[in-house]
Amino acid sequence: MKLIKKSQSIMLMLCLAFLVSCGGSAPMVDNVEVQTRDQDGDVLVTLTADLAIGNLALPFASFPIILKNGKEAGTVTLGTSPSGQSQIVIDINVSDSINFEMAQVRLPNGALMPIIMSNSAIEIPLGKVKLVLSLINGQQSLGIIIPIKSFDKIGEKVGTTSLMPIFNKNGVLGAAGVYTSSEAGKNGFALVTDLSGVLPNIFPVGQVAQQREEADVSSELMAPSRSEKKSIDKALLKMHKKKVKLKLN
Repeated sequence: MKLIKKSQSIMLMLCLAFLVSCGGSAPMVDNVEVQTRDQDGDVLVTLTADLAIGNLALPFASFPIILKNGKEAGTVTLGTSPSGQSQIVIDINVSDSINFEMAQVRLPNGALMPIIMSNSAIEIPLGKVKLVLSLINGQQSLGIIIPIKSFDKIGEKVGTTSLMPIFNKNGVLGAAGVYTSSEAGKNGFALVTDLSGVLPNIFPVGQVAQQREEADVSSELMAPSRSEKKSIDKALLKMHKKKVKLKLN
């Protein structure tokens, strides 16, 4: 088991290195904080991320986290931080999700999500937004997928790719950025964080087999080429100058 965990850690670092070296860019997150607390034996997580996306503004929106069994497990809020930056806040009771079936989760454009990679995870639809939660022991992670209608024009030009630079803020490792597709409705912003250092191992040991062993998955991250990255950066700069208020798809 220790050997498997070690090989998984090595693979994660190799894939992170791949992302940084191929189309690497400045992090699209300025600050991230993760807080955990115990409530009546359940583990609650609050993830707050201040985005570094210039004058682009996420729409103000709030989504209740409703699980498949109808239970409300928290909320997701898109808004603005006290400093004026676009902000994502996720409040979730992760203990409520440990018995749900997990599967491989991909971005709408077909790319794997950094950090989570090919690990099994729970996908929780929240209307237009989706949460992705992996509770596999030693591989815990939490992500959000936000479809952005304003990014469809970027996808028309660059096709399928994902520019999600790695960040390490306050000891929280993660990735955040833009995913694109030539197909309208499959473009947007995604953020994912590694919670293995802050979450206890609460996943039932007997279900660990749901995690898949993978060889080389770097190609499935669909990192952009230099020309694609240049096109994305140019489009985002243009939107920044116009102070575009992003619209959900």
